[in-house]
Amino acid sequence: MSNNLTVANPPGYGDINATWTTTFSHGIMGWWKSERGTVFRIEALVVFVAIIMVFLGAYGSRRRRRRSFLAQKVVLAAYCLSTSLVSYTLGSMQSSPVKSSMYPFWAVSLYIMSGSADAITAYSLDDNSRGMERFYQSLLGMFYVGLIAVSILNNLTGILLFINMAGLAFIKWSQRDWACQMAHHSWNLNKIVADYMHQEHTKSGTSYDPASMKGYHYLVDWPLHKAKLKAGTSYATQVTTKAGVVDIEKIWQCERLSSEQRDACLSFSLFHLLRRRFFGFDCAESPRQKTHDFVFKVLLAKNERGAIDYDRVFKVIDVELAFMYDFFFTKYAALHYQPWILPAMFSYPLIIFPIYSAVTALSPGSKLLHVRNWSAVTTTTTADTVVTLLMLTCIVLLQVLQLLLYWTTIWGTVCLACHSVRAQEASRTKRHLAFKMVERFKAIPIKIGAFISNKYCYLFPEKNKCYYWQNKVGQYSLLESVRHNTTNLSKALRALSKLSEYFVIFNREVVHPVVNISVRWSAGKPGKHVELSAQVKEALVQSLDRTQGILTNGQSSLTSNGAGDLLWACRHDNMHPPDSGTSCSKSQQKENQARFILTWHIATCYCEMAPTKDLTPRVKEAHVATTLSKYCAYLLKMEPKLLPGHQYDTYRVFDAVAEEAVEFLQSKPDKYGAMRSQTISRETTPESEEKIFFRGVRLGEQLQGMEAGARWKVLADFWAEMLLYLAPSDDVKAHVECLAGGGELITHLWALLTHAGILERGQRIVPNDLENGGAV
Repeated sequence: MSNNLTVANPPGYGDINATWTTTFSHGIMGWWKSERGTVFRIEALVVFVAIIMVFLGAYGSRRRRRRSFLAQKVVLAAYCLSTSLVSYTLGSMQSSPVKSSMYPFWAVSLYIMSGSADAITAYSLDDNSRGMERFYQSLLGMFYVGLIAVSILNNLTGILLFINMAGLAFIKWSQRDWACQMAHHSWNLNKIVADYMHQEHTKSGTSYDPASMKGYHYLVDWPLHKAKLKAGTSYATQVTTKAGVVDIEKIWQCERLSSEQRDACLSFSLFHLLRRRFFGFDCAESPRQKTHDFVFKVLLAKNERGAIDYDRVFKVIDVELAFMYDFFFTKYAALHYQPWILPAMFSYPLIIFPIYSAVTALSPGSKLLHVRNWSAVTTTTTADTVVTLLMLTCIVLLQVLQLLLYWTTIWGTVCLACHSVRAQEASRTKRHLAFKMVERFKAIPIKIGAFISNKYCYLFPEKNKCYYWQNKVGQYSLLESVRHNTTNLSKALRALSKLSEYFVIFNREVVHPVVNISVRWSAGKPGKHVELSAQVKEALVQSLDRTQGILTNGQSSLTSNGAGDLLWACRHDNMHPPDSGTSCSKSQQKENQARFILTWHIATCYCEMAPTKDLTPRVKEAHVATTLSKYCAYLLKMEPKLLPGHQYDTYRVFDAVAEEAVEFLQSKPDKYGAMRSQTISRETTPESEEKIFFRGVRLGEQLQGMEAGARWKVLADFWAEMLLYLAPSDDVKAHVECLAGGGELITHLWALLTHAGILERGQRIVPNDLENGGAV
């Protein structure tokens, strides 16, 4: 007897079920195509777009603190959808046979919100260059909005309210478009700074004091309309000191400012100098001793105990790069550089208008809800009223958010500091009463923002500990990441590469990238980003202070640590020793450093894998060495465009060495033992025929012969000096693009070296030579 019982459905059960399903689906489809269903679809789109806009306004700028794939792509998806959904929603309103009396106000509200997401105006630098495309899209969108309004509104109250909201949308979109235009071609703004810095050193002559900033007239704030192009052989832009210019010297002389405000203004001034390089203007001050002293005697100044405040060094650069990010990817720079009266006049009305609109539209007896007597026009329902309130609430929220994010952040700090400087100057001189009244009016939003910011810091003390960037560095270890087993796909791809040598049909330009994917997969993925520790920051600052800006790829550190026998691992085959009296050519100085990075990285990993007795005396040096070694390897694998040389050369070298490591280590569970035995068996191999992987293993074995403390001291100093050597770059666009994805430590070092006048590797500065610059 079977235990499985089958219960038969009653007669007609299947027909009833099918009939019910068909009826339900027809009911849903019928409602979806009905007048109410049509309006509901548009309501859902409007609400969804409003949520996206608020998300971009609140979270858009925080992507610079997150490098995770999810955080970056969520912002990208919201940024792309915001534009396409606005166009699609407007088209749905216009083409829909059913008209709601709220359509015109929903449409114009979408444009107000899309122009109010100040936290992100561009996802990438390429977005800023699409000026004409953006202009025509906005023009076409506003045409659709006007067409919707003309076809529905028929009373004076509604028309006036719509005109007010349309004017608000025009202002917000004008600000956004101006921000993109500034980020793409603000030539005049940057030429003013470049021309000014050509003559800046003449304002103080040879007399300057880094301790008090006397003689440092770096621009902080100045009225743009008072900078004139003077006739002459150079046609340089002149900025007179009588035009209300605020410079670093005045900031340091203002008694009303705190040290945090001074450093914020210093970062803002350095941001002006760094931004010139993006637009192709030269750094005229770079060869001067005064520029060199600015970094080594101001930022790297030692206290009474002989220590350097490395936290302050990185904080100044952090804030500077935050200004850099905001200039290229947000709207804050447009708010700052535009005439002061515009934000002062429109900040508060932009909040009042939506509130007035809500009261007018939804008040009892309002004629706004009455439309033309068309049969296809629906009456306004409770859902329409709720959606309208939600839209107006989002507009108010975005306006308040804009004010808070501007006046309570670094931009507001700079505005408050510059106002304090000008107010102090006005109190010392007899200024017109009208001038003082204007200054007081300008100070109202500044002081409100400062009050809110102080309250925020009081309620959340941990805010002072946060960073403007992720404060993390990527990590990748070639030896640890090599996979033990090779997949069938990897074997097939490698076999394909072998066949490409015998068959002309294979295109090597197509085959090699595919094979490289296999090699990179076998070489593993980068590990998690780790916190940028105080020990690493201190090591980098101390290395820069020790070398005084004379950069080498680690050779100086080896010599100072008495490890001259390791210099062979830092030299090109055709380079002369530094003590031979023969200087290297400029092309050799800029040569790709991938082979040296990988050689020392493999050696460092080899020492890390080796069994050790006690590392307690050198835990700090071991941490610095391994962190920087894995970070440089991470740059090779993930960000080669930030390193010297062409990125394709870097790709090829990395792939070749990764393939060497995979071939040797993929089937060996004891990697260290295998490498140690291989080193002994290859002692007779000529150096000229030795592969980079085995050169690294040989270097690691040579390092293992040193005392543990000395070994890690050598490696820590080497990697700190090597990373500084890699930092100078002319590819400014690559560094700026990197800021949008969370930033990189090498970008911070690039900015710091730029302000020290170190623009390229191998540069030398002749002390006490102000006139001719001293670069050799």
